[in-house]
Amino acid sequence: MNNLYTNFVFCFLFLTISGIKAQQEIKPCQQEPAFIRTLGYDPLWTGMSTSEKTAIGISLIVFEKQAGKSFPTAQTPKQTVYQHPSWKMAGYLSTITFDFKGNIYTIPAPLISMLYNKTEKLNTIYAIDANTGEMSEWKSLPFAAKPSNKNPFGLLGISYDCSGHFLAAATVAGSDRYNEKGEIYLIDVATQKVTDKLKNIDAMGLSFGIDEAGKKRLYFGKTRTGDIYSVLIATNGTMLKNSVRKELSLEGYGPRGDDKARKIKFNGNQLVVSGTAFHYNLQASSEKPETVYTFIWLPKQKKWGLIDYQ
Repeated sequence: MNNLYTNFVFCFLFLTISGIKAQQEIKPCQQEPAFIRTLGYDPLWTGMSTSEKTAIGISLIVFEKQAGKSFPTAQTPKQTVYQHPSWKMAGYLSTITFDFKGNIYTIPAPLISMLYNKTEKLNTIYAIDANTGEMSEWKSLPFAAKPSNKNPFGLLGISYDCSGHFLAAATVAGSDRYNEKGEIYLIDVATQKVTDKLKNIDAMGLSFGIDEAGKKRLYFGKTRTGDIYSVLIATNGTMLKNSVRKELSLEGYGPRGDDKARKIKFNGNQLVVSGTAFHYNLQASSEKPETVYTFIWLPKQKKWGLIDYQ
């Protein structure tokens, strides 16, 4: 990994000294939900989670405050786990994203079986009100075809755009081994209206960012390959279809070599990708180890370079 780290340092210095623009994150705008303080908890010592082994739905994890530290780490003990009564209504959930008011958006994801997830709700986005903490259905998206035993999934990814206040959502409902019928939707959060969509694309990880030309793009990881693509987003919420381009691929990287991008996020001018196996079947999360890949934009080569993975 030393060579990867050396390349990273060189690229960082080059970008800083030369002033060349790199692909980078949009300035964060997400706010803490007000209900956390109403419950008497310090938001800095809490976190929302959909991966608690003993809880269905979403949970608020409250960590024990530790002297000399200002926020929890992965090793910080839990003080308690809180669940509003409505947080179980959608069954098992996956991705979480916040908006500038502190509202929380999440999507259903069946785990091991369909016992706790209703098939007809797998294309429904749920929202938790920032003030009351109550969960409700926010937006139901159409199905290309109903999920089946060949593909039990609907929505797989969501992401919030802080510069235009859009929500992107990716669904694979109706796809199967031979047919890619997934869609990526762009939704105006204020009106809850769909402003545009990409058809026949099965995607999972989503993230908004700024490209090397200073323009906004939606980055999406495909579920059939390890490829990550992007598309330009106009200010009116349309996706410029002729601007779709391949950014990078996870193929051949990591311990498995065939990871798909489950999560994508920008950290400054770094692109951080959580990769895992995905085969359109239900599998316990413990059987799906993740690898985190960190990339940086190489302006001279006009491509992403891998810094590290772990």
